[in-house]
Amino acid sequence: MLIYIIDAFNLIYKIKELKSSSNPHQDFINYIKKNNLTGSKNNRVILVFDGYRKQVSCYENFEVIFSQNKTADSVIKDLIKKIKNKSITYVVSDDREIIDYARMERIKFLSSEDFLNAKKPKKEKDINNKDISFSLQEDINKELRKVWNIE
Repeated sequence: MLIYIIDAFNLIYKIKELKSSSNPHQDFINYIKKNNLTGSKNNRVILVFDGYRKQVSCYENFEVIFSQNKTADSVIKDLIKKIKNKSITYVVSDDREIIDYARMERIKFLSSEDFLNAKKPKKEKDINNKDISFSLQEDINKELRKVWNIE
């Protein structure tokens, strides 16, 4: 099992598909899963966002942290300090201060570009299988509940 600590806002807006997302936090998780960016489903992913808690549905092995009144950088540094098995941990960020801190703590790091380019080739998709954003899925579900009088 590997651990990925991701400086989320540092990475999220480098993904063109998410630039116009109405729910970038959730869509970012979906993007990571869909593109298998962290490899095995058993790997642990910690996403650190600046700001206050938003509603985000999580998946197994995904943890979402909002920095609250701290910076995401300070939260990431705190996480790095607490990691017991540093040899299985990667920090994903383009922030020089975070990268230097990870080096000092002997934790591997990936730039945003390296992380995003680590996409695993996907099996051929069914031609009728169309991917839609999580927020659009939620809107469709709400409309269907209204039509079918399910509340």
